Amino acid sequence: MISLSSDNPSDFYRSKITAVKVRPPEWKLRGGGLFFMGSCFADNLYEKWREARLKARISPFGNIYNPVSLASAAALLEKDGGIVGSDCFKQGEDYYHFMFHSQKCGRKSADFATQLNAEIEVSRNFIRKAEAVVLTLGTAYAYRLLSTGDVVNNCHRRPSGDFERYLLSLPEASGALRETVDSLLRINSKLKIVLTLSPVRHLRDDAAENSLSKAVLRCAIDEALRACPGSVWYFPSYEIVLDELRDYRWYSGDLCHPSDEAVSYIISRFIEATYDDEFKAFLAEWLPILRDLNHRPFSPDSNEHRKFIERVREKEGLIRKRYPDVIG
Repeated sequence: MISLSSDNPSDFYRSKITAVKVRPPEWKLRGGGLFFMGSCFADNLYEKWREARLKARISPFGNIYNPVSLASAAALLEKDGGIVGSDCFKQGEDYYHFMFHSQKCGRKSADFATQLNAEIEVSRNFIRKAEAVVLTLGTAYAYRLLSTGDVVNNCHRRPSGDFERYLLSLPEASGALRETVDSLLRINSKLKIVLTLSPVRHLRDDAAENSLSKAVLRCAIDEALRACPGSVWYFPSYEIVLDELRDYRWYSGDLCHPSDEAVSYIISRFIEATYDDEFKAFLAEWLPILRDLNHRPFSPDSNEHRKFIERVREKEGLIRKRYPDVIG
């Protein structure tokens, strides 16, 4: 659940450890829709927003880890009907697409392409009205399909010999990131774009490779910030986890992904830096109501609980009327 920094149990650690400085952007968000796209860390952030029933949407592509795939996804979001049946490939009995998660498949290529275009259109329409897009970057390593030379977003468990794994150069990574920003701003010129480096550690290959990969991404982000001042801002998720929390207690069981508590803390720092006072006041009022709505009573059929729920529903109705564009 989202929490305000003043209510967060990690306040204790903030008093003991020097907090990473978050330089606030020139603008303030007001609570409009957020679109999340990128690595699995984007899913983590989106889930917190969804738990709080705030207006948000996650990318239709599934996880996107490298900047080149991110640019390809943004280009598809910008273009109406950008996928055709010939873009899909057959594996077993189903058709798949290299830009999408393997959970998405179809028996007929043309129908599958139509389905994917429809999902993209829903996301495009959301972005047109959204206040900001949050892009999370996971790795600078990419997989190139040898038969075409194209970078793929998902290998779909095809033979490893079909692909070449390589490290993106800084010009490749920064150029792809600028292409991503340009595509998104063409969809909605008023968008604010938040770039963040995922604190998830990619250790399946090598710790040194992970450090090199994150360094390339951080430099690419810095170049994007200088190339697109005003609309683009960097939020230091990576630095908060590594330099402020910096303890395995803030990681989940695999010791690579940040824990639920760490994600909540990161969200609280994000809200503190980017949102206006009215939205913070809204959260201070809304979150207790949400906790009451999610409460599991021992006696759900009792008169006392029914009266309690009636009071909470009344509060919910009133706040929804006051903030119709904030609550999803």
